[in-house]
Amino acid sequence: MLCLPVVFLCNAFLFLAILNGRFRMLTGLIVSGAAYVLSLVLNLFLSPAFNDTTGVIGNGINVFLLLIAAVFLYTNSITQKIFVAVLLISNYSFLYPLTEQLLGVLPFAASGFAAVLVGILVYLFFSFLSLITFVRPLHYFANRGISVLSIGLCCAQVLALLAANGTITDFFGVKTYAPRFFLTVFVYLMIAFAVRAAYNAAKFKEHECTVEHRDALLHAEANYFNAMVGNVTNAKTARDHHSFILHEISDYARRGDCEGVLNTIADEGDLRDPLLVQYSENPYINAVVAAKAAYAKHCGIRLESNVELGATRLKTIEFCVLLNDMLTHAIDCAEHSRAEEKLVRMTVLPGEDRITFEAVYSAPVKAKKRAPLTSKSFNDILASLLEPKKEEQLGLEAVRGIIERYSGAMNLSAAGSSEILRIAINN
Repeated sequence: MLCLPVVFLCNAFLFLAILNGRFRMLTGLIVSGAAYVLSLVLNLFLSPAFNDTTGVIGNGINVFLLLIAAVFLYTNSITQKIFVAVLLISNYSFLYPLTEQLLGVLPFAASGFAAVLVGILVYLFFSFLSLITFVRPLHYFANRGISVLSIGLCCAQVLALLAANGTITDFFGVKTYAPRFFLTVFVYLMIAFAVRAAYNAAKFKEHECTVEHRDALLHAEANYFNAMVGNVTNAKTARDHHSFILHEISDYARRGDCEGVLNTIADEGDLRDPLLVQYSENPYINAVVAAKAAYAKHCGIRLESNVELGATRLKTIEFCVLLNDMLTHAIDCAEHSRAEEKLVRMTVLPGEDRITFEAVYSAPVKAKKRAPLTSKSFNDILASLLEPKKEEQLGLEAVRGIIERYSGAMNLSAAGSSEILRIAINN
């Protein structure tokens, strides 16, 4: 009825197809083939001794050998491997009496070539159903360790095995085959529903996270575009202001008004054009610092910069993003501060194992607002006690992404009326 060589072959194929291989396909084929041949040899030795029970024991030996090989061949957790092993034993225990019942209603004898062919077709069809039901979920959860879901599936599959071999129905004194068949089918359907539902839920959550991440990237790209437009506008404004001051000094000079020239120079202080200063040997980094220096000067902020590129694995575009976002944050904070002399000091120091970005800038004094206790409800007070305090976000999403990519760290600390924003990137 059930041809054991075909059963062993289906078992090996399901192990190969459902579980994720750790080695190349050739290694999995060789080891599975060795387990297949060893199972056939052991079955030949067991046949004279066990007779009718040879199929069950032979299938159990084959599944045991494949499970031992699976420990070394596949990356799935041990519970997922045990689940597949119990599934294959359940399939045989379920299909053996089913094939007998099916051959009993067919118009030919229950032995011979036709009976073996029917058993082969039944087992191949059920193996195909097992494949299409579990291949995608087990591949998707292959890297997941031991979980409640995997343990629950193992327990449910053991229940299916007990239903397939008649243990459950015999416990209740039911000897007919129909209740045993329908109970086994019901348990199989529940397992398939649970596995596919968990898989679909995980895929839906992954799709939601992908869409959210894509929206965040689009938002970041829009911010980059806005920052670029702002830098160009600030540079034009600074150049126009510089040209206006030079034109005003030229007019005073033509009229011979030395006092007006001196007063204009005294009011403006440093008349150097920040866009023409050499800040870095790298032209892209120099352009970022120059644009921010021009913007800072236009806002009445003195910018001091000491940027050394050094040997770093940071890409130039990532280096520019870090400088641009840090300087933008520092200049905005300094502009809203009440310091008499608004200052931003940017320092980049490369080292052997890390590169440090440090921005020291004047910062506005943050007033702590506390709501009166009477204005809060009991739920608000309870939530404030139980929920952890959320850290204040600087809004530097692109900088945080670079820090996570290079396993770096960001720290914001206060120093009197100033703040220190420090970022360390591992080389």
